Amino acid sequence: MVKIRTFVSFVIRREFNMKYLVEINNKTKEKISKRKVQAVFEETVVLALAESFEGEKFELSLALVSEQEIKTLNKEYRRKDTATDVLSFAEYEGEQALLLENLKTQGNETFLGELIICPAYVKKNAAEDGETFEFAMTYIISHGILHLLGFSHGKKMFALQRTVASELVSAEKI
Repeated sequence: MVKIRTFVSFVIRREFNMKYLVEINNKTKEKISKRKVQAVFEETVVLALAESFEGEKFELSLALVSEQEIKTLNKEYRRKDTATDVLSFAEYEGEQALLLENLKTQGNETFLGELIICPAYVKKNAAEDGETFEFAMTYIISHGILHLLGFSHGKKMFALQRTVASELVSAEKI
């Protein structure tokens, strides 16, 4: 497999002076827009954290993999022998979970963790759900970031990721 590494550093929401470092490792033939990942990261973190983390620097690693690779990882880490759309590996787990109240104690540089996404799986689900691939990828990236921020499945999490996807895809910011 061909490994493509792209490092993207950017400042979002200048009024909050928040900085983000994103590493993208694309091991698939699917193209992903750097701008898309940047926009999803920006919108998700700002909606989830608001302005309470001015001056913070967040880091995220994103890997795009095949269905076989995500199935292998899903079996190894979740004991589920099936492909999935996204796996989130947070830097902080259990009692050290990266929750909003704990984030301020990390200093102003925080590695959130790694997202592993299977674009082929996302594409299949998008077709089944009658959504565009762009909407589905935006939704899934936001979903994974929210897990890295300590969110669990629930109405608030799903509402946030739907808002991010709806705003970015309908506004054609991506």
